[in-house]
Amino acid sequence: MNISTLEIFKAFLLIGATSFGGGGSAHVQYHLVERLKWLSLEEYLECYSMVQTLPGPTFSNLCTHSAARLKGWRGGIAAVLGVNLPGFLMILTLAALYSSLTIQPSWLVGFLKGVAIAAVAISIIALARVAPAAMRAKFSWLLAAAAFIANAILHINILLVLIVLVPIGMTLEWRNHA
Repeated sequence: MNISTLEIFKAFLLIGATSFGGGGSAHVQYHLVERLKWLSLEEYLECYSMVQTLPGPTFSNLCTHSAARLKGWRGGIAAVLGVNLPGFLMILTLAALYSSLTIQPSWLVGFLKGVAIAAVAISIIALARVAPAAMRAKFSWLLAAAAFIANAILHINILLVLIVLVPIGMTLEWRNHA
């Protein structure tokens, strides 16, 4: 597939302009896998899994890694610029407006709470879309449950959870394909 750097920039500009809160990864998945068909669901999950292990914001890392997979370092740079430009301009504008307010109007507080709720809903939708492909192996559900219990319920640091569960998952996957 021959995708231009400009096409990547435009696609990620749209993603950056229409993504909100924690649902950004779902938006990337929708655009790159379902709408544009630049990546398969499996390729997207590989990118998503990779960036989960990296420091920094997952959303930006996912955009950079996905685009670099498509078009090398030029694609990565185009994605970073495209996806961050709308947010940068919006934050700059909102910061200027917000700093001029002497009180927080109730409609603004309500709006921000609504955006937070929408971000949670988008994240749940993303989980529903990718879970079947991510959980094909028998042991995947068990590892996901173990990670959830360890981090969300027992409050074990996610780095420690990954240090334990990633090698187990790799070993099980390797044995499954051997």
